[in-house]
Amino acid sequence: MPIQKCRRKNKSGWRYGDSGKCYLGPNAKEKAKKQGRAISLSKARQKGHKIPEK
Repeated sequence: MPIQKCRRKNKSGWRYGDSGKCYLGPNAKEKAKKQGRAISLSKARQKGHKIPEK
């Protein structure tokens, strides 16, 4: 899923995928990318992949 532009409260923002949270503000794109990484890691863990914790 790619990072996408979105609108919330009549303001432009960023989200991960079609149904992710729409982040607003100066760090919005980075927050959406972080959400995408978290989703990817979660899916990998569900498939049984060992992901080292930070």
